[in-house]
Amino acid sequence: MIKRISKQIMKMPQLYFTTRMLAPFSQHNHNHNHDHNHDHNHSHPDFQAQQKAQPQYTQEQIQQKHKEIDNIIKSNQVVLFMKGTPTQPMCGYSNYAVQVLQFYKVQNYHSVDILSDPLMREEIKKYSNWPTFPQLYVKQELVGGCDIMMEMHKEGTLKELFNKI
Repeated sequence: MIKRISKQIMKMPQLYFTTRMLAPFSQHNHNHNHDHNHDHNHSHPDFQAQQKAQPQYTQEQIQQKHKEIDNIIKSNQVVLFMKGTPTQPMCGYSNYAVQVLQFYKVQNYHSVDILSDPLMREEIKKYSNWPTFPQLYVKQELVGGCDIMMEMHKEGTLKELFNKI
């Protein structure tokens, strides 16, 4: 078996790389000083860093979104801002949050899919001053994200929190 594989490898065309071809992939951790004539600023447009176009929202749209967030949080005992839905979470952390709520038999919680609403996704971060998802609110207070939920579950404080609902 090994002989057959090595014969196949030997039949493969040889590739020769010059240092110029490898330069974009090297880390440039050289301990010697000399000029490198690398032109990093003029690469082909397909390989240049791209910026996503950020949608422009009016101040009125932003204020309306803050009112919507406020209303959701005040109208529900438990709110989970997550990626995806409880039946179809779109990331492992959101899935974990849903599993925790199921484990504690929290039935009537409100979930918000932040992937379906880019303005909601940005504004809930500002509203909560919390940069990641999921975000769990209980009785109008931010509990935190997945890491906080995990820690509280281990300590038993999450059970206490849900028992008060």
